[in-house]
This record gives sequence, C-alpha cells and structure tokens, in this order.
Amino acid sequence: MKRYALALIASVATLTTLAQNLVPNPSFEEYLECPQSTGELHQQVTSWYSWQLTPDFFQYCNNDGLGTAGIPDNAWGTQWPITGDAYSGVITFEDFNPEGREYMAAQLSTALNSGEQYYMMFHASMYDGGSKDLRWCATNNIGMRFFKDPDYTAFPPDANPLQPDNFAHLNYSEILDDYTNWTLIEGWFTADDDYNWVAIGNFFTDDQTDIVILNDEGACSGIYYIENVCVASSPEECDYLLSSDANRPLTSANIYPNPATESVRFSLPESELHNVDVFDMQGRLVKNIQDMSSGYELNVSTFQKGVYVVRVSNNQYFTTIKLIIQ
Repeated sequence: MKRYALALIASVATLTTLAQNLVPNPSFEEYLECPQSTGELHQQVTSWYSWQLTPDFFQYCNNDGLGTAGIPDNAWGTQWPITGDAYSGVITFEDFNPEGREYMAAQLSTALNSGEQYYMMFHASMYDGGSKDLRWCATNNIGMRFFKDPDYTAFPPDANPLQPDNFAHLNYSEILDDYTNWTLIEGWFTADDDYNWVAIGNFFTDDQTDIVILNDEGACSGIYYIENVCVASSPEECDYLLSSDANRPLTSANIYPNPATESVRFSLPESELHNVDVFDMQGRLVKNIQDMSSGYELNVSTFQKGVYVVRVSNNQYFTTIKLIIQ
C-alpha cells in the first residue's frame, strides 16, 4: 500500500492539480515506505527512478530511526525542505569513481510538444559535510535534461546506466557552494522533440566539471539536495512550489502541553479554521480533524506512547509539529 505520509494533504493536492506541472511527485512527498538509510529514492519514491547509482530520499519519518535519511538532519548535513516533508539528493562528482554520477528521472505526465516553449526549474542545495565532511566538495554542472522513450536503468540484470556526454537542456555552470539556502535553477527551452522523460544530475564529463575541494584531505564527493521540480508552459504554473518562507509558513501554530499524557490544545491564528492530521512515525494517519479553531482540545490518552507528527494546514500554508505522548 502506498503511504502519502505527512505530505499529500488536500491543500497541496489541490494546488498540484490546478498547476500544470508536467513533473509527477515534484517534491517527493509520495512514497511507498519510510527510507531506512540513504540511497533509497529508486525503491521508495513514487514516479522517480535511478539511471545511475543510488540517489537519496530524505523524509521526516526517518528521524525516529537511524536519522541518516531524516529531515532536517541526515547523513550529509542539515537542510529544511522548501515545501512538505521530503527532498532527494544526488552525487554530481566522485574523484575515486571516474564519470560516477547519480541521475534521478521521472516520466512526464504529458509528453512535450515539439516546437513549443517550456519553463523548467528545480532547487538545489549543497550538503554541508555531514558524515562525508572529509570529502566535502562543491561542483558546477547540475542540471536538467529531457529524453524520449529512454531505456536507462541503474540495476542488474539489465543495467544500462546513463553516461555523461556534455549536454543538458538546463545547466548551472557556476560552482554551487551555498549549503545554507536553496538555489533556484531555472530557464526556458524550445522542445525539439516529443520528450516524455526528465532527468536531473551532472550530464558533463569529469574533464568538463569544475570542483572546489572544501576539506583538508584533498578528496571530492559532490552531493546536492534536490527539491521542487517543475516543467510547465509558464513560470506561474510552478509558483505553488515557491515559498517565500521556505521552512514552516505557519509559525504561529503550536500545541501544548508537549510532551503530553491526557490531552493537548491547539494555538492557531484566530481568524482562520484549520485542518489537522496526526501521523505516527511509520507514516500512518492516526487522527484527522477538519475546520479546527484555536483552543481545540484533543484527547490523546488512548494514543500509544511515542512520537507523532501533527500537520496543521489552512487553504494556503501548513506546518508540522513533533508531538511526544508519554
């Protein structure tokens, strides 16, 4: 069974439907099972695949486990998602693995029309070291490329990994060394074929890729978080993936007491009604409350002890709050 844990709430789904983004699952919120470690995008994220090596899938649910694939802290560092509770990650360069890359790819919901113009965008953020700090390194050439009926696959028995060949439809040619903020990578192109797949990664060979080593060991592993991918006929159709308050828009929402034993009350903006979803750390929906106002009291005495994630949303924004029940 697919679990739309902590993510696919009505407000986000509605916005996704209204916006004509051709990229399915653009912020990696739909998944099968909570990742247990890094390198699980291909196995867990709906509609996304690996075309070389093992791209990462980071999700809030992993925080209660090893935390190597959690949010905001994980094996590669610390970063909040722009929207939702997930993002992905790819390797753009490895000095010990010639032409070693990670490519993540998805089939477009509708093929592009040859001759028409399209706006394309995604966000990238460099990792800040994490457990790879001895190989901390920045690169250029992270980009987007379209394909028609490709047959690339990263895994046996029919492995046919994509190899870099120095072409991308969208490419960030500068060294990307910002590990604090998300960098918007965007552009336009005129389709020259009826492309039906999109991929993200470094499509340039090692000798065409610039690196900046940020460690004392002289080693290099370029790793980047990826978030909110969009291909559409206009930038406005991607606006729902842009948040000026990237981390948690509903900063005024709160729950008290926390930790709790018997009941909790919700402190919410007075002027609006909110929907609340309570998830356990396996991503299962435990409680749904609609049209909640500030001061609402929720009885949690029958909940099992442990950590829960409470998602509070209105018609525009949401926040997630970790709730501990003792």
